[in-house]
Amino acid sequence: MRKCLYAIAALTLAAAIAGCGSGSSGSTNAASHGGSGSSKHYAELRWGSLVWPGVLNTRTVGWSPTFMIESLVVQHLVEFEPNGKLKLGLASSIEHPNATTYIYHIKPGVKFSDGQPLTTSDVVYSLDQNLEKIATTNAFWSPLVASVAATGKSTVVIKLKKPDVDWPSILAYSSQILEKAAAEKAGGLKALGTPQHLPIGTGPWKFDTYTPDARVELSRNRYWTGPAQPASKISFVLFKEEAAMSLALRSGAIDGAMDYENQKLFAEIPGSRQLDSAPNWLDFLSVNVTKAPFNNVHVRRAIAYATNINGMLKALFPAGDAVRPASIVPTPGFTEIGASETQIKSMLSTVPQYEFDLAAAQRELAKSPYPHGFTTEIAACVVEPLLVQAAQILATDLAKVGIKAKVNAFPTDAFPSMYGNKIKIFLNEGAVFFPEPDQVLTELLSPAFMTVAGANTSSYSNAEVTKLLPAELEIANPASRLQLVGRILKRAGAELPYLPMFSHANFATLSNKYVEPTWSLYSSFYTPWALNVKLAS
Repeated sequence: MRKCLYAIAALTLAAAIAGCGSGSSGSTNAASHGGSGSSKHYAELRWGSLVWPGVLNTRTVGWSPTFMIESLVVQHLVEFEPNGKLKLGLASSIEHPNATTYIYHIKPGVKFSDGQPLTTSDVVYSLDQNLEKIATTNAFWSPLVASVAATGKSTVVIKLKKPDVDWPSILAYSSQILEKAAAEKAGGLKALGTPQHLPIGTGPWKFDTYTPDARVELSRNRYWTGPAQPASKISFVLFKEEAAMSLALRSGAIDGAMDYENQKLFAEIPGSRQLDSAPNWLDFLSVNVTKAPFNNVHVRRAIAYATNINGMLKALFPAGDAVRPASIVPTPGFTEIGASETQIKSMLSTVPQYEFDLAAAQRELAKSPYPHGFTTEIAACVVEPLLVQAAQILATDLAKVGIKAKVNAFPTDAFPSMYGNKIKIFLNEGAVFFPEPDQVLTELLSPAFMTVAGANTSSYSNAEVTKLLPAELEIANPASRLQLVGRILKRAGAELPYLPMFSHANFATLSNKYVEPTWSLYSSFYTPWALNVKLAS
């Protein structure tokens, strides 16, 4: 789904490293986005977004629109730059005295949108929420964080249970700071994000109203002391289908939209331009490896050989806007490991590949208890039209080897019930936000994430992989760490709980009345991106 499943840098390495496929890496330069813009204020920015199931709270609902909207209201201790590098957020400075200790000094004079001052009590409370069971999108905190404590009026210390080379990026993803008193009054995470109890943050805008499946209204936070807010108000109009959102842009009912999948619907809207980033969304096939017939590896390999990924790329991305990754971690995810491109390419060459080969698919089926095929279902959400189309293509190809698959295009609100034994074949999508490979590996392959919405949908568990996942995070040497990552990817590639299909850009369409010179995946998810949506010069 359109969820923040795992993390990867929106930085570009050579496309050849990714193996098969071809495509554009996207463009993020200011010229293509319309220039730097004007410093003039304007009354309202009207933005389109797809709906999501549940509340408006990124700790409990990890759908990408919730991150995009909440990032305008709630700040993090550290933030991502548009290029994926880290910068200070609510922290004024950071100390790292040893491998498991991080000391954060909090900026003075910061206030929440209701005028209350930011305190270390708010910070500790907010970070502690990640340790609650209900905080499913930040479930990796519990096995990683030993303690969070204030050591003075402006200092918070986080101690980890073990070293983790990704911790700085993890904090940029998961350190949303809320006003403690307001959150407690709302009833904590269980109620926070409902129309009656919207989060109160220190960001440039504040929540006014939220009507589920319809609209979110924001206005300026008058206590904000950062860069001037260009728009006095921001209105999010929520759509159930991308086609309806595209029509709203064409009619001028909204000024922009992001996080859509069907680029063709938005590519040539008069009076607008399309922004894109590097290919940082991964579309993949998932099967439940614990249930027949998918508990048989030969069945999974038959499906892999029968999946015409290159054909899908040509049909779904005729302009070459997607690439085929060599593993469940698209190549840019190795950026911050520090290994060379040659080392990465060598490691990826060991990961099993499955080219479209119906004869090979039939040979694999012949080795299984289902030599003549079986009947099943392919699930994909209706708000992701490309995945529905991919499911239809896959069903046609599977039929050629005797696997009769019905496509189930389920509605958004049915997504939470699609887990566990109900999933057969599932076409899913996730955005990747850290410049490291481990988040995708952990969330897709760790048994701990079987019950987390959007994560280990295959119910995959392997003792060797489970042991290696935390081990690679404690290794600083790039070559040694890459070797462990390669072992994980090789095992997963052989056992096939997931089949990576294609990785494509993060798109947005913006009216020519405005510019956004810093557009990237990072700028739209975890930082107040609307500060950069300015009137055109």
